[in-house]
Amino acid sequence: MKTKINITQKLLFIVFSILIILACDREETLQPTAIFENGEPESTTEIDQFLKKEFRDPYGSVIHYKFVDKFIDPTKSATPPRIDVVQPIAELIKQAWIEPYNKASNQGGEFLGTYFPAEIVILGSPLFNSNGTITLGVADSGVRVTLTQANEYTPDNTAWIVQTFRTLHHEFAHIIDQNFKFDIESFFRISEDNYTSSGTWFTLSQNQAIERGMVTPYATSSPAEDFAETMAFIITTDPDVFEATYITPETCDGNPACIARNEGRARIKEKYDVIIKYMKEDVGIDMNILRDEFLNSIN
Repeated sequence: MKTKINITQKLLFIVFSILIILACDREETLQPTAIFENGEPESTTEIDQFLKKEFRDPYGSVIHYKFVDKFIDPTKSATPPRIDVVQPIAELIKQAWIEPYNKASNQGGEFLGTYFPAEIVILGSPLFNSNGTITLGVADSGVRVTLTQANEYTPDNTAWIVQTFRTLHHEFAHIIDQNFKFDIESFFRISEDNYTSSGTWFTLSQNQAIERGMVTPYATSSPAEDFAETMAFIITTDPDVFEATYITPETCDGNPACIARNEGRARIKEKYDVIIKYMKEDVGIDMNILRDEFLNSIN
């Protein structure tokens, strides 16, 4: 497959992803918020009618971009998106998430008709945490997904698009896990001695993560995040770049760190094979088609 972005640019995108302090949250219980509270009439603005037509009507999904404070944890802070970025980002969600899944699923559009989140929250900034880190995405029990940093969007900011949709695909991987019961215990056993203790993943380098058999430092934080990170990187990384970075052994000449990275790559390959098989056989999604359609959609 050829894309318009060259391999050097794609490697820069990987570096960009590493440099951002990445975290995601998962809530255990949540109910969708009423679309129109306190008898509020339905908006007839152009943007709200667009969102109704493209998301609420076909998928039962409401995109929230106003009054963001009620959609975030009170211990966190964020700013709302600029109104001018809402529709372009919504169109990107269709282009780089909905359409690739529709083409990759053996159910076609019925898959997301069933599993697409009931709510998508768009925030202008990251979620700022009290410990100084930032949260780039939230998946709430299959009901709500939160997209952050919308105010950084521009049509030519490909690094933002890749990072944002890498985060969205990560969060949707959690929703798939919640609905299709991925065998996380077997997955854990591939790297069971290599997960980090709570709150320490951000001290690792990318090479140290690979040595542990993970695609990113954040993947070392738990088997569930390892699954979601691996799946997101499979979808959003050119296959040649993924192969070269995470699968193909280096020539080590006895270098212990290099040997450790190659051992980690063998574990990543094992996880890659597990995810490809699980998505194909249990979920009905061809990951190769999903990846190719995503990459084509952003070029």
